[in-house]
Amino acid sequence: MKKNQRNDSNSRTDQLVQQIIEDTLSLDEEALMHGARQLLKRLRRFSKPVVTGIENIPEAPALFVANHSTMAGDTIVAVPILAESAGRVVRGMNDRAFYENPRLRKLSINNGGVMGHPDIGSALFEANKDVLVFPGGAYEANKNLDLRYTIQWKERTGFVRLAAKHGVPIVPMGIVGPDEWYDRYLDRDELRDSVFGKILRRAGVSEEYMNSDLLPPIPRGFMGTLLPKWKQVFVHFGKPIKTGRYKGKNISQASQFKLRDQTKAELEASIEKMLKLREEMQEDKPSLLNKLGW
Repeated sequence: MKKNQRNDSNSRTDQLVQQIIEDTLSLDEEALMHGARQLLKRLRRFSKPVVTGIENIPEAPALFVANHSTMAGDTIVAVPILAESAGRVVRGMNDRAFYENPRLRKLSINNGGVMGHPDIGSALFEANKDVLVFPGGAYEANKNLDLRYTIQWKERTGFVRLAAKHGVPIVPMGIVGPDEWYDRYLDRDELRDSVFGKILRRAGVSEEYMNSDLLPPIPRGFMGTLLPKWKQVFVHFGKPIKTGRYKGKNISQASQFKLRDQTKAELEASIEKMLKLREEMQEDKPSLLNKLGW
């Protein structure tokens, strides 16, 4: 890419980032909370969420880090549950593709979404807002069926740098349920070499896309459709990972990976805890309800 083209691209990105910051900070927080409560009401009809670890949510802003499921169904779970559990609106970061189109951008922002960009995250923390990230992004959301409930972050540490820069705690949010809303007709890896994959290439889909994180599996939902097969949702907030000592400093790569690995371990433990809780509920529901004090 030529220098002028790079400058133009950077300028467009800067303008987009600034527009998103202004739009999200000007939103009516009460309206966002009302929308989250309405979504949670509908969610309860189908998935009856069970939430534990609420005591681990800090009173001050935090960076919530969650695991991604197929078709990113966890986003409609995480945002309303966070709103109720934390008692405040948490902005969820997602892909730039949702923000290039003005109408789609407005829809996403009005529902609590923001583009995944460090400057946007910084602006939110400076305004005392919370942020939710799925570090695995599209790669984790499009993972193969045998990788359900596994953390697929590659070597990404951007979320650690963001939290460390502002000294905010990282709160793992383990989500169980949405990863089973869909089975597969074809896993992503199978799609690349399938007849359908060849048809996509002939239709003009680039080889770059076919080998990118964005290539999805072919999901199979309720009765073979794209409708989700609703499973009960379980969410656990793990113990916060503190980053205050790094605030305002240049965090080393070694420290970034250390914090990332701490977060990953706590998130995996949260997921495992919810898988075990679900199993216990299925085996001995009355006993478990007494255990939880219900």
